[in-house]
Amino acid sequence: MQKKILWTVAGLLLLAGVAWFASNRKEPADTRYTGAYRFDDGTLMVVGPRDTTDLRFKLMNGQTGALWPTDKKGSFEGGEGWAEREPVTNRVQFQRDGSGQVTGLTWQRVGDVKSPSGNAMRVPLREARVTFPSGSLTLRGKLILPEGAGPFPVMIPVHGSEDYSAVDHYSDPYLYAANGIAAFVYDKRGTGGSTGTYTANFDVLSDDTVAAVQYVRQRPEIDGDKVNLAGYSQGGWIAPLAALKDGHIRSVFVGYGVAVPVLGEDRWGYVYALQQKGFGDKEIAEVDHVAAIIGDIVDRGQNRWSDFSHALQESRSKPWFETAKHSDSIFGMIVGTDLPLWVVRPYLWLKYGRNDPPFIDRLYDPVQTLAKLDVPSLWIFGGKDSSAPTQWSIDALQKLQADDKPIEYFIYPDAEHGITRFEQKDDGERVTLGYEEGYFRQQLEWYRKQSGLQ
Repeated sequence: MQKKILWTVAGLLLLAGVAWFASNRKEPADTRYTGAYRFDDGTLMVVGPRDTTDLRFKLMNGQTGALWPTDKKGSFEGGEGWAEREPVTNRVQFQRDGSGQVTGLTWQRVGDVKSPSGNAMRVPLREARVTFPSGSLTLRGKLILPEGAGPFPVMIPVHGSEDYSAVDHYSDPYLYAANGIAAFVYDKRGTGGSTGTYTANFDVLSDDTVAAVQYVRQRPEIDGDKVNLAGYSQGGWIAPLAALKDGHIRSVFVGYGVAVPVLGEDRWGYVYALQQKGFGDKEIAEVDHVAAIIGDIVDRGQNRWSDFSHALQESRSKPWFETAKHSDSIFGMIVGTDLPLWVVRPYLWLKYGRNDPPFIDRLYDPVQTLAKLDVPSLWIFGGKDSSAPTQWSIDALQKLQADDKPIEYFIYPDAEHGITRFEQKDDGERVTLGYEEGYFRQQLEWYRKQSGLQ
């Protein structure tokens, strides 16, 4: 009887696992409309997937919005702002040629006309979908070429922490390809069409970036001496490391990245949350004490679970506890689950302790990499970034500048993570409006300058 019960439970767990996998499996995005479109007045817009069926458009001035499919084939509509569907202010009808290929679009504005309207032709950019090796793995990539003969300088976006396909979802590279800079986008291991297991290990991921660089350098359409890396968010840790390993990168652009270890970004999660609620240095130091114990357990493999249990019990009565509990940090992740430690302990071991190399190296210090790197880099920060410690990163970069490292940085004082504009509600919620005006242009000018096109 007991064996029968065990088999029944095992069967139910298997069915639950299959159901979970089926419900969480990502459907491929609709990429038929992805590309750059130029209006009659010269305005450039790129379109790409927002998710499986919806689209997102972006303009060089930072304006963006979401588009949802209608009942009419090739027709989409949406409202103002980042992701508003109603009231409808944008109606888009994509045009096709006799073979069914998308050749352009007609944009109809309803109400206040701030976005482009009228007809836009699809910019005839050439694309090549390829695969290339990285060690024993096969990664999928997409080369986007400008008009003309080449060879072209190229920018290679380096992923953030997302687990979806860059080949299918990234649309920004079309902005640069439409302005003379080729782009090579690839799916990092364990995502999209690439083999391997998803990881956040910077050493491993930078090897994949180097493999992408080595592949694209061999393409006759590319000027191998003008390869630029662009690291966004987590990619800000990876791109400089890849540049150091490769040794021949022309420049590195970092968008809303971090120039301190992962531990620093993690600490910022609860520091930011506590500061928003009016807590000061005393309360932050108390959370630091508990977080240090977590760090010894997770990052250094020390058996301090009894110390953590005791510190956690003491912390529950502190006025800052609920704020730190819901912060974007490993403290918040562990405590916010409300699960007993005997459940959390094996989870942390599975996620951080059993992998070789580790899933993520939270002790990695990017400053040591940047101190060895003589490649020009431009770092763009949001002054009101809730996800990354802007000032801590700037402090680190200024010290490197004092040592004559070719580092530049720029701050959009009111921007969030992603260099986005936002509107803050009375309850503190931030509603994203669009990108900062000048952000896309700034990137393009950097690539052109570093590639000798200006």
